[in-house]
Amino acid sequence: MKMAANTNIFSDKETNNWFKMCVALNITKEGLIYFVEDTMKKVHAALGSSCGQCNIEKLLPCPTQGLCNIRKRNSCSFHKSHLPQPCQRCDKVKHGIISYHRFSGPSWKNIKAQGWKTDWWEIAKCYLPPQGYAEVSSVQESDFNAVINIILNCTDFQNYLSPSWLSPPPPDPQCPFEKVRQIGRDVRHSANCKTTDAELQDYFQALTMLLADSVCLAHDPSANTALSRLTDLQNDRLPLNELGNLVKDSIQAIGRAKDAAEEQFSEKAKQTIEEGLNKIKEAFKDGERVLGTKMDESIQTLYDKTEYFKQQIGDQTSKAEQTIKTKTCVSITQIDTLTKSNVQLIEDHTKDSMARMQHKVADKVGEDYQRGVEYLRCRLVDHYRDTVSYVPLSALNLSLDKHVQDVYVSPKIHRIKIENDGRLTKRERIVSYKDCFSGGDKLSRRIYLQGEPGSGKSTFASKLVNEWCNIHLPSTESTKEKTLLVDFETLQKFKFLFFISLRDSRHQTDVVQMIKTQLIDKICEGDEREEAKKLCLQIMKNDICLVIQDGLDEWPGDEALPSMAGIPKENCIVLTTSRPWKLSDERIKNHQIDILLEVEGISDTEAFNERILRCLLDESMDIKESVKQFNEFLRRRNLQSISSSPMLHALVLCTWVDDRAECLTGSSLCDLYTTLLDCLCKKVTPDMCYFNKLYPPPVKNFDGTKYLKPNKAHIDSIAKAAFSFLFSNERETSIVFSDVKLSDFLLQSAKEFALKSGLLTKRKAKRVTDTTCRFIHKTFQEFLTAYHIANNADAVDDVISGYLKRNSDSYLDISQSSYSCVA
Repeated sequence: MKMAANTNIFSDKETNNWFKMCVALNITKEGLIYFVEDTMKKVHAALGSSCGQCNIEKLLPCPTQGLCNIRKRNSCSFHKSHLPQPCQRCDKVKHGIISYHRFSGPSWKNIKAQGWKTDWWEIAKCYLPPQGYAEVSSVQESDFNAVINIILNCTDFQNYLSPSWLSPPPPDPQCPFEKVRQIGRDVRHSANCKTTDAELQDYFQALTMLLADSVCLAHDPSANTALSRLTDLQNDRLPLNELGNLVKDSIQAIGRAKDAAEEQFSEKAKQTIEEGLNKIKEAFKDGERVLGTKMDESIQTLYDKTEYFKQQIGDQTSKAEQTIKTKTCVSITQIDTLTKSNVQLIEDHTKDSMARMQHKVADKVGEDYQRGVEYLRCRLVDHYRDTVSYVPLSALNLSLDKHVQDVYVSPKIHRIKIENDGRLTKRERIVSYKDCFSGGDKLSRRIYLQGEPGSGKSTFASKLVNEWCNIHLPSTESTKEKTLLVDFETLQKFKFLFFISLRDSRHQTDVVQMIKTQLIDKICEGDEREEAKKLCLQIMKNDICLVIQDGLDEWPGDEALPSMAGIPKENCIVLTTSRPWKLSDERIKNHQIDILLEVEGISDTEAFNERILRCLLDESMDIKESVKQFNEFLRRRNLQSISSSPMLHALVLCTWVDDRAECLTGSSLCDLYTTLLDCLCKKVTPDMCYFNKLYPPPVKNFDGTKYLKPNKAHIDSIAKAAFSFLFSNERETSIVFSDVKLSDFLLQSAKEFALKSGLLTKRKAKRVTDTTCRFIHKTFQEFLTAYHIANNADAVDDVISGYLKRNSDSYLDISQSSYSCVA
């Protein structure tokens, strides 16, 4: 049970009020520490890195106002040399500090410029008052006046406070934040250490409003804790021991942060606060003395009663002896009971004290853990918003990226049921995140999202990550976004999300190591990294987390899946995206797939066209009209089916925008597919190599390509297979064919190249002999067939003519695909 403090420890009420305000200022400072640290670290990062060698004397000219005191000719109390020694890196940081200072007057005397490189506090000290803080080594050692001056003088803080705090702007005395700073001055400069009731109420109201500011501080755990303690202090509910600690901190703050001008007031304040602390200590001692006195009195009373009964026994006759004995027994029983009660009371008090201490330690550990969790989540969200939330518009130019919310439309995603015989049956369409992650009322642990190359798997994952960020740490922009699916509740269950790009961890096999390399090493520095890794594992143990493994088919590990060693399975949900051929790996058992989803492309092509065109065209152009023209282009070229592949659709759209006249008046389809083929080859062989006079291109469309020449042998054999299947006697296998049959045309190396590049995709079946393959798109198979015909015209005439004779209704198919022939 906590003992509430009575802050009326002085006989004078106004002195008590002043004493309360000293404690209130210290509480407010503690509540603002994390806010100041987080914001100044951002400023530190924005200023760039100094060399770490220059001292401030080298960077400032002589004389500099406020620093130099030239008493004699060529003699300066600050500079050894009158000529500054410029350093480009440090000068840049110095001018940046000045640009962030509201009054362009940093306190150069406070700082050691050598620390600018690694220590954000040395940057922050530039915004302190010019006197009294040179030896203060951290924000924790500073006082209320220091913290308030940093927030007021550094203009970056105005981005994280409500505008009303700085309106009218400083140094106007009517500025609300100037009034907060004046509170500190009034308390520190009080010559008689007195504060009226009206002033006390106004001071508490101002400090409470600051800690509850809605922009950032209302979401800051440290500020929330300080706000609660401030309310307890105002209403005399603060525990006595906690009040004592705060008073000690106030004394130390006065001792650390006083300058010459304030020394008189600081000593007076220190004496008054120390007097209050001594009275608090006396209150503890008085309580102990009262308890001891009461116990002594109880023992003496018991002793006196015992003696009384003994005397009565001796004086009474034998007739009354039995009665006396009975009363004595009763008395002894009462004594024993009372003694045991007192012993039990002492034991209970001791246990209660120990329990309070243990609870306080546990609370401190819990607060540190929650603070670390929030800090890590903020870092992750910032990282995701700078990286994962941006996707390329075209596979041909990865640097041309846009925010995922600007280009995304809902995909067509269905749940796939794996039948007992291994067949895959398409089931209901996914309309909510609950459908994606739940197999009933319970979250499923292993979810796989499969789709053909370019069908939108990675973009779906990016959108999911972006919406998780907006749910857990909303930004001003995110409030205007529409959600991908209809429910927030499922994403809210994931306290943390770890996004891993498997294509970027090709040489790693362990998910924990991938998280460290891709996330922790990028958002943390130095010694923080190992602690952050341990915190991640603790979070996975305590809370439900989502791990997204994007691009399983692009991860060349020896095992079927990355290792989850060290990660608690109970709370960890894993979403893995992959092409179907990778999931056909027999080492991935059906029972290891809790939910299988399949994405089949764009659900609303009109919306997709409009979003992409808004990113590509000038604002002055009519987007609706451009969408109509592009739809007409697709209709004339018979390309409406490309909506099943957002990548292919976006590629056609970008090509149409870049070369609009040619696409509308001439035939550029061969160039389009050649460009896409070049892009797919790049994924397997990233080294560039051009055709030339010594090694001319096999067809003119290949001239100028970058990645086809090193892979020509594979392309030729794949094109021959495309031709052979398209003109096969078994028409039912012309588009979808068995893996066994494909081996008749392709060597294993060529097959692996086709799967990894995305030219081919493979679907697993219960029996190995039933596994099927197909090309990325029917039109692409026709393009490769045309390429094979162009290079082997004489050799294929008999095959085509025989096919037409056997299938008299095939002329229409041939006429539809003739546009793909390579000239």
